[in-house]
Amino acid sequence: MLVLKTQTTEQTFKVIPREFVTDATICIRDDSTNTEVCVLTTGSEWQTYNLNWELATNDWEDAVGLLVVNNYVQVTMNLNLVEGRFYDLKISDASGVIYRDKVFCTDQNIDQIANSYYDINSGNYIILETNNNDYVIFNN
Repeated sequence: MLVLKTQTTEQTFKVIPREFVTDATICIRDDSTNTEVCVLTTGSEWQTYNLNWELATNDWEDAVGLLVVNNYVQVTMNLNLVEGRFYDLKISDASGVIYRDKVFCTDQNIDQIANSYYDINSGNYIILETNNNDYVIFNN
């Protein structure tokens, strides 16, 4: 699963496709609204088209960078994703799908090495930390 931010500036993510091609289509589908937006690639130049622009929250107008590094593909693009939503990512060429993944959008810092995980309740409640655990028992 890819974890991306809600920022509208360029974001970069890495994928390992089944095969490396220069002509491909990358599509992102919002699981909540079921809207899908696709980008066509020809070499390193990307053109845009849409399947359903109304209700779409993705900004594909800016150029998308595609770079093959060693055994993975580095994709740089501008997205306008919504906090807490899941998306489906699909990259395909003329022969079929070459990469498929889930995308989750959050602005929380996630770093498993530093034991910093996603917290669904972040900012929803405050933990009251008083050191007073005294209680009183009344006898009749």
